[in-house]
Amino acid sequence: MTPELTTYFNQLKQDVLTIASENATTSSQNIPVNMFTGFTDRLLADDVHYNKAIANFIASRFYKVLQNILEE
Repeated sequence: MTPELTTYFNQLKQDVLTIASENATTSSQNIPVNMFTGFTDRLLADDVHYNKAIANFIASRFYKVLQNILEE
């Protein structure tokens, strides 16, 4: 990536956290799940769709977040 694109991409990741935080309420949590770290192009079947190998990747990311919520 170019330096400009890297800066923009990093800002987008921060914006997701900000949006989730600003729109959460006491009765409706917005919990961002980090789907970026560890994601590589080899997990894509084409330019848009991911392949079967990513099913465990996605499940483990959501499980990490949900296990803390579901125990409460």
